[in-house]
Amino acid sequence: MVIKAIESGTGIEHAFPSPVAKETAGAAPAESFSKYLGEMVGKVNDMQLSADKSIQSLATGEATGLHEVMLAVEKASISFQFLNQVRNKAVEAYQEVMRMPV
Repeated sequence: MVIKAIESGTGIEHAFPSPVAKETAGAAPAESFSKYLGEMVGKVNDMQLSADKSIQSLATGEATGLHEVMLAVEKASISFQFLNQVRNKAVEAYQEVMRMPV
């Protein structure tokens, strides 16, 4: 069920809930998309920093479980891969628009 939600795009709002989405309901589409991407980058960065902290706590002996550290690292990795694919699609769409004759 989770995979279908990710493929269809309906799981994005659950993975990255946006409090700004309600505030920007009347905003321009480009502005709200820009804010959405900015929030996604911030959340992915937070996941990366959390994974780094958990790795460091494991190395210093503070963390109790290797599985928790691996889960944090994999979450950060998957979220980064997802963000990278979104960026690739956005760049591809921009290039396609630029190729259109005027």
